[in-house]
Amino acid sequence: MDVKARESKIWNDLIEHEARRECAIDHWAGELAGHAKALHRTGVIDEDELREMLEYADAAYGHVSEELAYRDWLSSTQVE
Repeated sequence: MDVKARESKIWNDLIEHEARRECAIDHWAGELAGHAKALHRTGVIDEDELREMLEYADAAYGHVSEELAYRDWLSSTQVE
């Protein structure tokens, strides 16, 4: 497996890591951005790919943040 494929797999695995994204969302989002920037710095991805990865990471953060807020709201409206 070449470097780009391996590093892309790591980034995608990080995106899908449910425990990280739900328990430490800010750290998770930072890891995503940091890994994308490292891939760019080392020449594995170009500027356009970096931009795409950062946009995807931002969208993923927003999605997970909204999902967690919805879960919190839902649990607060449950009758005990």
